[in-house]
Amino acid sequence: MRKVVTLMLMLLILSCGHKAAPLVKDRFSPRLQKISVLNTRQVQLSFSEEIDTVALAPDSIQIASARDTLKIVLSYPSLSASEIVLVTAPMAAIEYEISGHVYDKAENKGSFKSNFQGSTTPDTITPWVASYSQGRNNHEFFLVFSEAMDTTSLAASIIPTREFITIWQNYRHVRFIPATGAESLGYDTTYYLYLKNASDISGNPVMRFVTSITPDTVYRPTILRGQALINDAPVRAGIAVLVRERAVAISIIDNGTFSFEVRDSLPYDIQVLSNGYTGTGKVALDSENIIILTEGQIDIDYLID
Repeated sequence: MRKVVTLMLMLLILSCGHKAAPLVKDRFSPRLQKISVLNTRQVQLSFSEEIDTVALAPDSIQIASARDTLKIVLSYPSLSASEIVLVTAPMAAIEYEISGHVYDKAENKGSFKSNFQGSTTPDTITPWVASYSQGRNNHEFFLVFSEAMDTTSLAASIIPTREFITIWQNYRHVRFIPATGAESLGYDTTYYLYLKNASDISGNPVMRFVTSITPDTVYRPTILRGQALINDAPVRAGIAVLVRERAVAISIIDNGTFSFEVRDSLPYDIQVLSNGYTGTGKVALDSENIIILTEGQIDIDYLID
């Protein structure tokens, strides 16, 4: 009987508990809060809330001066969801009027009109990889850049070799997917993406970049490390490639140090390249792995493609 009473009291307490307030629909329109002229071809608009960039049509925003209209080549979301970057034709150092409308995530329309001073400062900012795929339980690669890229400038390799195709989601986000089912990634292998070339719309190149993934869901990598030297001094910049009959891993040298994710303790051959210098050797988990470079030139594409 006591158990029944206790149960009834608990049900009564739960039924009388606090009820959540009803959901309130967002009815506030997004407001333009700031205009930042980044350079002669880029203007950043900051709004009071996140913007629905999918609903941003080519004619949603206009820029004009007293003399003529400034062409907007493209628009894309910035690193913040409440910011939009407009890529324009080269500006003059004159006053421009900007007007248009945007929508927030709740489909509220916000219209705006404002003025800003044009700039003739060239775009010299180097883009970087802001987000990327990495680690286990991944079947494809992706990269997200810090700004809009020239999509025709990208060159990359998958190691060990796989034939992938690139799909640009927008001017910042690119996916690398297997060209066919036969090129899909194997669960027993770690794959590396080596970004060789990519430039933003102003021609500024991104730094070389490497990331690795595997479809394996329980993979626990072991790290093989080593050092590359030229005349007893650490190599400032370069590339190291692990080889077992073919290239199986790649690493960008940082302050003379290279590192790889490996799956066994057996020795590997290694090839190191750095600005007219090259070095070879054997590396293993239980070794110091010091590679001495001498003058010489080897094409990196010959090693990895």
